[in-house]
Amino acid sequence: MGRPKKTKINLDKSSLQEFMQEIYNDCVNVMNSARKELNERKSRAEIEDINDESMIGKVNNDTLKIIEGTIDRKLALAKLQSQIVDTDKKENTKTNNENSLSDDDKNLLRDIFNEQKEKNNTDYNLE
Repeated sequence: MGRPKKTKINLDKSSLQEFMQEIYNDCVNVMNSARKELNERKSRAEIEDINDESMIGKVNNDTLKIIEGTIDRKLALAKLQSQIVDTDKKENTKTNNENSLSDDDKNLLRDIFNEQKEKNNTDYNLE
């Protein structure tokens, strides 16, 4: 059994690192299981008529959409992390005051949290 999921999230840079790692790990697990299913399906496929080929094609297409979705999530995480790093560099050159995110970053994170909430039936407390 894996680690318990983090459900209380503060929207500051220090608490987001764990949550972003959790999302990344979930994406990797989903991608690996989808690839495994796809490869198993290819090796077991016994196509007897056109209907079988059509059904296998639809299932494979759905699996590829899952993989595409996880890639999109990983790219959104990378973009967010680069924005945080860029913001950190700018803040460190100006002043070392506050450890906060921009409103755009917070909106992107809320979208990711809501997506995870629907997917995992986990209620995240955002502050």
